[in-house]
Amino acid sequence: MAPLYRRRTFLQLLAAGGTVVTVPWLPGCSDRGGSGGAQAAHFFTADERATFDQLAAAIVPEDQTVGALGTDAVEYIDRFLAAFDASVPTLYRSGPFSGRTPYPDPATGDPGDDYPHDAFLEILPPTRMQELAFRIELLGSGSVPNGDVNDGIVPPTPGLQALYRDAVPALNAFAASRGAADFASLDDDGKLAAFAAADARFQDAFLQNLAEGMFCAPEYGGNRDGVGWRDYSYDGDSQPLGHTLYDASGTPRDRPDQPNQTIDPRRPNDGLEPMVEGFVTAVALSQGGKRFF
Repeated sequence: MAPLYRRRTFLQLLAAGGTVVTVPWLPGCSDRGGSGGAQAAHFFTADERATFDQLAAAIVPEDQTVGALGTDAVEYIDRFLAAFDASVPTLYRSGPFSGRTPYPDPATGDPGDDYPHDAFLEILPPTRMQELAFRIELLGSGSVPNGDVNDGIVPPTPGLQALYRDAVPALNAFAASRGAADFASLDDDGKLAAFAAADARFQDAFLQNLAEGMFCAPEYGGNRDGVGWRDYSYDGDSQPLGHTLYDASGTPRDRPDQPNQTIDPRRPNDGLEPMVEGFVTAVALSQGGKRFF
């Protein structure tokens, strides 16, 4: 069985979707436990974690670029699902600086020696409405008072925790139907077939959460050490240094390692995949726009 998407196609669709359609905010979890160094909560059992690690590795394997396992994407998912097990739900984090880039030298504009502290480690408590919304997303519409009030308009949701918990026996049942002992016994093609046969709601959730885990800020649990950004030529949070450097006279120039005004020779651009180009074109035209590429 061929993969659902080639890796490059998947990433271009991800980027294209963010440019031409409205994309919801993607939540996160904790990398270093947040304020006070508290241990991050987890949701999966050991067997469940192993199953989702294997599924993630089949969907985004390690090759010339890092895959789902190398970015700790499932660790991100595991902690996100357990957000409400913490005394303060680990859903929002502070900023604006992570400490990954320094302040610019005030005279030259070049990178200085002074780094801000990592404010992303601070956990921000959600508002009442934010907490209710995330409780419905994670725990289901029946988990909050009047959570089912819109069931006539919006279908009730069992919540992500239930979707993930129910997915493991379904994946193992598919494996048994193929004569395998369990999901882990399937080869990658078999694992992808099991995923394609799973609940469509779980498929959508897992692909979205997998992308979040691969490319979130490292403080949110995935993208370990920024390896996802590095392998896919994205520098992540570049402030306070930024891309354009200004000297004391106000003259701007590009950062040599991350140019913003000129083409980066380290990033070859051989055009969009046909599937991605068709997607961008269809969305742009459906919204009354025109294509200029």
